[in-house]
Amino acid sequence: MSQQGSKEVGGESLERKAGRLLFVGLPVTRLDRHWREFLREVRPGGVILFGRNVESAEQVALLNAQVRDAAGREVLIGVDQEGGLVDRFREICEPMPSAKAVRNAGRADLADKYGSLTARALRLMGFNINFAPVLDLSGDNEDNGLRARTFGQQPETVSMLAGAYLEGLQRGQVIGCGKHFPGLGGSKVDSHRNLPVVTHTWQEVFERDLVPFMDLMFHRPGERLRSVMVSHAAFPDISEFLQDLFRQEGDPPTIQGLHQFPATISGNVTTRLLRRILKFDGLVITDDMEMGAVVQTLTVPEACLRAVEAGSDMVLICEREENVLLARDELVRAVREQRLSERALAAAERRMAWALKLTGEAESFDAEEFEAVSRQLKQLKQELRSAEESGEYAPLFGTAEGGTRRSSNF
Repeated sequence: MSQQGSKEVGGESLERKAGRLLFVGLPVTRLDRHWREFLREVRPGGVILFGRNVESAEQVALLNAQVRDAAGREVLIGVDQEGGLVDRFREICEPMPSAKAVRNAGRADLADKYGSLTARALRLMGFNINFAPVLDLSGDNEDNGLRARTFGQQPETVSMLAGAYLEGLQRGQVIGCGKHFPGLGGSKVDSHRNLPVVTHTWQEVFERDLVPFMDLMFHRPGERLRSVMVSHAAFPDISEFLQDLFRQEGDPPTIQGLHQFPATISGNVTTRLLRRILKFDGLVITDDMEMGAVVQTLTVPEACLRAVEAGSDMVLICEREENVLLARDELVRAVREQRLSERALAAAERRMAWALKLTGEAESFDAEEFEAVSRQLKQLKQELRSAEESGEYAPLFGTAEGGTRRSSNF
C-alpha cells in the first residue's frame, strides 16, 4: 500500500483525498496491526460496522475508538440500525422496534422518543451516523426486501413518523441518513440480489415517492436531512423525463442505456434530480457497491467511479479489502486523467465536515447508562403496543391530520 509517486493536492496526497470518498466495512471486532495500518493508509471518510463486528457494547465502543485513532477524528462511523429486521445490536441490547411498530402505533411523539433512545445507544458506542430512517413508501412487500422496515404507504404518514424519528436522532447528535432515494416502494425485487426496475411514472415519483425526502430536506429545521443514501434501482421513466428536460437546457445526453442502470451511477438521478432540481447540498452516500444490483453489470471500482461522477460524495464498500484499494486507485487515476475533478473531491470533503458539525466530540462508554437505555427501549416497545391497541393518534409532526402534502406545493 505504498504512496510513492502520489500527487500532492493542497498539502495532502491525491490518494489520501480519494480515500476520504470511501465508506468501508471491516471484518474484525478489534483492530490488529494489519487493519490499523490499512485505515492509516487509506484514511477512509467513513467506516461501517455490522453484526460481525459486535461482541459487546464495551467492545464496540473500543473498536470505534481504535477506528478514530487510526483513520482520524473526522471519520464518520456508521451502522444500519433501523430496528426490527435490521438490528445489529439485538444480542447486546434490548432488540429495537421496527418501523412497522411505529407505523402501527401512529404516534409521532413515540417515534421521536425512539430516535432519541437510538441516538443515546449509538453515541455511547462511538457512532456518529445511522443509516436510517427508511423513507420508502411501502407496506409489507416480501419481494423487495423492505417488509417491516418502512413507516407507511402514504407520504404524509412517512413524513410525520420518520421526521419525528429523525429529529430525536439528530437532537442526540447522531446524523440521520434518509434512504433509499428516490424511493424503492415501487420495486419488485431485492437490490441485494438483482437490479430492481421501478416502473412508477415521473409524476408518481414526484407526487408520492419524493415527498418524504423533500419534506425532511426543507420543511422543518430540527428534522432536516443532512445525508441521503441513493438506491440501487433503475427508474426508466424519471430518467427519460430528466434527460428530455435537461436536453432542452442544452445539456448533452447521458450514456446510452443509462436508464437501465442503478440510480447510484445515474447522473440523471443524483446530479440532475437530487442536486440540481431539489438543490440538496447535503452528504450523498451510495448503498453498498458490492450488492448484486451493481456487480451484475460493472466491477466495483468502475461502479464507484461512476457513482462519484454521477454526484455521490461517498461510496459504501462493505466487504472486500481489495475492492477498497482498487476503488481508491480508480478515483486517483480518474483525477489524473482529468475525468474527475479535484473540485468534486473538495466538495465531498466540505459536505462531510458540514454533517460532522452535528455530532460534536465522541463520548466515553458508560455501561450503566447503556443498560438504562436498554431498559427504556423495552418500555418504549410496550408504549408502542399500547398505542396500537388503543388507537390513539397524536400528529405532533408533519402535516395536519387528514392533510396531504404533495410535491406540487413546493
